[in-house]
Amino acid sequence: MTFFSIINRVEEVLASFSLSVMVVLISMQVFSRYVLGSSLVWSEELSRYLLIWAVYIGCSFAAKEDRHLEVTFIRSLLSESARRIVISISYIITIIFCGFCVVWGIEMLNFLERTGQRTQSLGVSVYWVYLALPVGMTLMGLRMLQRLWIVGVKGQLPGSNIIDKTP
Repeated sequence: MTFFSIINRVEEVLASFSLSVMVVLISMQVFSRYVLGSSLVWSEELSRYLLIWAVYIGCSFAAKEDRHLEVTFIRSLLSESARRIVISISYIITIIFCGFCVVWGIEMLNFLERTGQRTQSLGVSVYWVYLALPVGMTLMGLRMLQRLWIVGVKGQLPGSNIIDKTP
């Protein structure tokens, strides 16, 4: 297995697991609140934290699939070589942004570890919630490096979009 196929699998498992558990927890909360007349104190908080993890893992998946939102109007007016340069520059800027997020996320994790903050209902360290930021941004940065290699070195442009198909 290649490095990126392992990352693919980890992303799929983590995101699917997070979303599946979230659905179960929210369903249990609704049933408990409206049928049994009492609510689960911890389910909403855990669902929120699972959503945070799913979003950051999803950012990496979106980068892999080249599905992040972008404005492509000006890029669609450029020649293929200029388009490749513009796309490569946008990937480089995104990689730099991911790097800043990872550094800031690690600083935040160090702060949280020193202060020993805990979540309200679950009582677990907030460290595990904030860990999603550096993990997700590291994965996304790796994906953007992969995309940069495909566009910048191999010369393959991302799939055409609707603007490219307009007459």
